Amino acid sequence: HRISVATSDTNIAAALIAALDGVAAVIRSAPDTASLVELCGKTELDLILLDADPISGFGTALADAMRSVIATDPGVPVVVLGDEADARSVLRAIRAGATDVIDRDARGEVLGGQVGRHLTGTPRGNDAGSGALTLVMSGQPGGEGLFAVNLAVLRAKAAGGALLVDGALPSSEAGAALNVPLNYTIRDAVQDLARLDRTLLSSALGRHEPSGLHVLPLAVAGEEVHDIATESIASMLLVLRALFGEVVLNVGGIRHPGLLAEFVRAAGRIYLVAPQKFTAVKACRDLLIQIGPSAPVLERITLVVEEHMPGISLTDEQMRDALGLRRSVRLPAARVELLNALNAGRPLVLDQPRAAYSRALQALAAAGMAPAASGPARPASRGAGLFRRLRTS
Repeated sequence: HRISVATSDTNIAAALIAALDGVAAVIRSAPDTASLVELCGKTELDLILLDADPISGFGTALADAMRSVIATDPGVPVVVLGDEADARSVLRAIRAGATDVIDRDARGEVLGGQVGRHLTGTPRGNDAGSGALTLVMSGQPGGEGLFAVNLAVLRAKAAGGALLVDGALPSSEAGAALNVPLNYTIRDAVQDLARLDRTLLSSALGRHEPSGLHVLPLAVAGEEVHDIATESIASMLLVLRALFGEVVLNVGGIRHPGLLAEFVRAAGRIYLVAPQKFTAVKACRDLLIQIGPSAPVLERITLVVEEHMPGISLTDEQMRDALGLRRSVRLPAARVELLNALNAGRPLVLDQPRAAYSRALQALAAAGMAPAASGPARPASRGAGLFRRLRTS
């Protein structure tokens, strides 16, 4: 479930996260009407909690905020965190449209039970109810990093801003590629989960001014990341999707099967990056087996053949068919240009927009997904050796 709590008290948000662990993702909003209405417009929430702080109680401003939220999304229940013993405040909250008033000071199982009774149905939120999620992954992590950066830059320019979550290990190249300092990481975001909102992230995240792209890396200096709880990463991503209209996630070195499966399930667009090598195809096949995507998910995956060269006998069609995919695109060889752009701190798609690589990526970013091949995927006769090797590997 997705819950928003409108409060300036991070202790309340932290208490909700602890009490609803495994039940709901808690998205904190600034306690003002504009922030709440913006969040309701971006994300299909299952419950909104409004904090009637002990100073002002349930006053006119809170009642007006509640009416605005209900008008924006009439289907979401609104519950007030206040003083259950104050009959006058409770009556005013109910008259303004509140579903319930629960104790602002409740914690632990009591808090979880009070909130949980309003979450008995199926979650309203779905993939269309949050910011768009684009997933970039590779069987052999490494080559997909600059693809993800350049794709995210183009998506940010088209959408008026976006977020790149870079899971590259041992450290992210996104900061160097964009000439942006990166000091705030996924670990920091997980630790700040109780107070994550757009204001905090706008000041903490690195931002590429020419495109409006924000960047959140998994690691920036090769630090250890194995102790970050996978459940916390999943909750964090859900919160980020509620706060940004578009998120590009480069899986990079993240290899937890359950987490990858969750990413794949939630993504609207999935790009699987591989060079024209048997070992890359085998690694991609192993990755897909590990994730175990369903047929509808496979339909959303596009094979991106990087550094494509017509003279290599292993074709993109053979690679696509060997992986059971119906979509593939070719990215022209541009290693020199990409590395020069990286060293200069300027993304290639902006520095050389007319380069063959840039034009190919522009077409992919604009279309969102490559066209599917006609008919089901099937082995090509020229690639019979490839399929025998994959079956015996």
